[in-house]
Amino acid sequence: MIGWAVLILAILVILAVVGLGWESFFGGVKKGVEKIGSLPEVKNLTDKAKTEFDSIIGNSTLDIIAITQSM
Repeated sequence: MIGWAVLILAILVILAVVGLGWESFFGGVKKGVEKIGSLPEVKNLTDKAKTEFDSIIGNSTLDIIAITQSM
């Protein structure tokens, strides 16, 4: 069922690109992404994800340093 949905979505995107033209289609997509990216909710979510990612990477680095020092 999901495969059919993906196939239909892919066909619709291809038809939109052909109908609008390459530059118009991707220009519209770019404007949409910029609008979504400027929403406060998205910015908060992005900042939170970055903080969590930095925390995970920082903890992993400390664990690696501790393991190599104990060898």
